[in-house]
Amino acid sequence: MADTYISFYLRNNRIHIFVDALRGIGSPKYVCFLIADDGKNLILSTYKKKDFHSHRVPQDVYHGKRSLELASMRLCQILTAEFGWDSSKSYRIPGRLVEDKKIVVFDLSRAAKIGE
Repeated sequence: MADTYISFYLRNNRIHIFVDALRGIGSPKYVCFLIADDGKNLILSTYKKKDFHSHRVPQDVYHGKRSLELASMRLCQILTAEFGWDSSKSYRIPGRLVEDKKIVVFDLSRAAKIGE
Protein backbone atom coordinates (compact mmCIF):
# COMPACT_ATOMS: atom_id res chain seq x y z
CA MET A 1 0.00 0.00 0.00
CA ALA A 2 1.39 3.40 -0.98
CA ASP A 3 1.57 6.14 1.62
CA THR A 4 2.36 8.85 -0.91
CA TYR A 5 3.56 9.55 -4.44
CA ILE A 6 6.12 11.43 -6.49
CA SER A 7 5.60 12.46 -10.11
CA PHE A 8 8.10 13.02 -12.89
CA TYR A 9 7.16 15.34 -15.76
CA LEU A 10 9.91 14.31 -18.14
CA ARG A 11 9.14 16.71 -20.98
CA ASN A 12 9.93 19.59 -18.62
CA ASN A 13 12.45 17.76 -16.37
CA ARG A 14 10.26 18.55 -13.37
CA ILE A 15 9.62 16.52 -10.23
CA HIS A 16 6.49 17.02 -8.14
CA ILE A 17 6.76 15.86 -4.53
CA PHE A 18 3.45 15.36 -2.74
CA VAL A 19 3.22 17.48 0.41
CA ASP A 20 2.13 14.51 2.54
CA ALA A 21 5.52 12.92 1.80
CA LEU A 22 7.28 16.02 3.10
CA ARG A 23 5.09 16.25 6.18
CA GLY A 24 5.64 12.55 6.84
CA ILE A 25 9.39 13.07 7.16
CA GLY A 26 9.02 16.02 9.51
CA SER A 27 8.43 19.03 7.23
CA PRO A 28 12.15 19.60 6.57
CA LYS A 29 13.73 22.78 5.23
CA TYR A 30 15.93 20.75 2.89
CA VAL A 31 15.58 17.36 1.18
CA CYS A 32 17.79 15.18 -0.98
CA PHE A 33 17.32 12.20 -3.28
CA LEU A 34 19.26 8.96 -3.03
CA ILE A 35 19.12 5.99 -5.37
CA ALA A 36 19.29 2.63 -3.63
CA ASP A 37 22.14 0.25 -4.50
CA ASP A 38 19.74 -2.00 -6.41
CA GLY A 39 18.68 0.97 -8.59
CA LYS A 40 15.00 0.15 -8.13
CA ASN A 41 14.23 2.56 -5.30
CA LEU A 42 14.46 6.32 -5.04
CA ILE A 43 14.72 7.65 -1.50
CA LEU A 44 13.59 11.09 -0.38
CA SER A 45 15.39 12.08 2.80
CA THR A 46 15.68 15.08 5.08
CA TYR A 47 18.89 17.06 4.75
CA LYS A 48 20.56 19.48 7.15
CA LYS A 49 21.70 22.29 4.88
CA LYS A 50 21.67 23.79 1.40
CA ASP A 51 24.44 22.47 -0.81
CA PHE A 52 24.91 20.64 -4.11
CA HIS A 53 23.11 17.55 -2.77
CA SER A 54 19.97 19.20 -1.44
CA HIS A 55 16.83 21.06 -2.47
CA ARG A 56 15.26 23.79 -0.35
CA VAL A 57 11.59 23.36 0.58
CA PRO A 58 9.82 26.74 0.76
CA GLN A 59 7.67 27.10 3.88
CA ASP A 60 4.69 28.09 1.67
CA VAL A 61 4.52 24.42 0.68
CA TYR A 62 3.52 23.43 4.21
CA HIS A 63 0.85 26.12 4.42
CA GLY A 64 -0.92 24.93 1.26
CA LYS A 65 0.00 28.00 -0.76
CA ARG A 66 2.02 26.05 -3.33
CA SER A 67 3.25 22.57 -4.19
CA LEU A 68 6.86 21.48 -4.38
CA GLU A 69 8.19 21.13 -7.89
CA LEU A 70 11.89 20.72 -8.48
CA ALA A 71 13.91 20.82 -11.68
CA SER A 72 16.44 18.07 -12.23
CA MET A 73 17.30 17.29 -15.81
CA ARG A 74 20.02 14.86 -14.73
CA LEU A 75 17.80 12.77 -12.44
CA CYS A 76 15.05 12.67 -15.06
CA GLN A 77 17.58 11.55 -17.70
CA ILE A 78 19.02 8.84 -15.44
CA LEU A 79 15.60 7.38 -14.66
CA THR A 80 14.44 7.60 -18.28
CA ALA A 81 17.51 5.67 -19.44
CA GLU A 82 17.41 3.11 -16.63
CA PHE A 83 13.70 2.26 -16.90
CA GLY A 84 13.04 2.93 -20.58
CA TRP A 85 10.53 5.66 -19.82
CA ASP A 86 9.17 7.78 -22.67
CA SER A 87 10.77 11.22 -22.27
CA SER A 88 7.64 12.94 -23.58
CA LYS A 89 5.41 11.41 -20.88
CA SER A 90 4.83 11.86 -17.16
CA TYR A 91 5.04 9.15 -14.50
CA ARG A 92 3.73 8.72 -10.96
CA ILE A 93 5.56 6.45 -8.53
CA PRO A 94 4.13 5.13 -5.25
CA GLY A 95 6.16 5.43 -2.08
CA ARG A 96 6.04 4.36 1.49
CA LEU A 97 6.96 6.41 4.49
CA VAL A 98 9.60 5.06 6.88
CA GLU A 99 8.90 7.38 9.80
CA ASP A 100 11.65 6.26 12.17
CA LYS A 101 14.29 6.98 9.50
CA LYS A 102 12.58 10.11 8.17
CA ILE A 103 12.64 8.86 4.59
CA VAL A 104 10.19 7.97 1.86
CA VAL A 105 11.07 5.02 -0.38
CA PHE A 106 9.64 5.19 -3.91
CA ASP A 107 9.46 1.93 -5.87
CA LEU A 108 10.61 2.99 -9.36
CA SER A 109 9.60 -0.38 -10.85
CA ARG A 110 5.96 0.54 -10.12
CA ALA A 111 5.97 3.73 -12.17
CA ALA A 112 2.69 4.38 -14.01
CA LYS A 113 2.18 6.79 -16.86
CA ILE A 114 -0.02 9.69 -15.84
CA GLY A 115 -3.17 9.96 -17.92
CA GLU A 116 -3.22 6.39 -19.18
